[in-house]
Amino acid sequence: MRAINPDQIKDNVIELIGKEWMLVSAGDKEKFNMMTASWGGVGVLWNRPVVFAFIRPERYTREFIDAKNEFTITFLGPEHRKAHSICGSKSGRE
Repeated sequence: MRAINPDQIKDNVIELIGKEWMLVSAGDKEKFNMMTASWGGVGVLWNRPVVFAFIRPERYTREFIDAKNEFTITFLGPEHRKAHSICGSKSGRE
């Protein structure tokens, strides 16, 4: 995986998030968690690229987001649907 600037995303973001899903990850090298999400958005706010995702308070990943006040999103593609299913149904808490 590699980081990219948001303006490098040429795909349909609505399709990526809503149909192919994304991973929302937070934490640091020692302790982190991720979850699958199919809701949120990407855009521009006051001339800056932004991303938003709605994470329920009871989700384990939310603890990491709240602690670090940041998160990343990752698009793996439809060939990784099994990984998305696991991250969407299993919690790192257990």
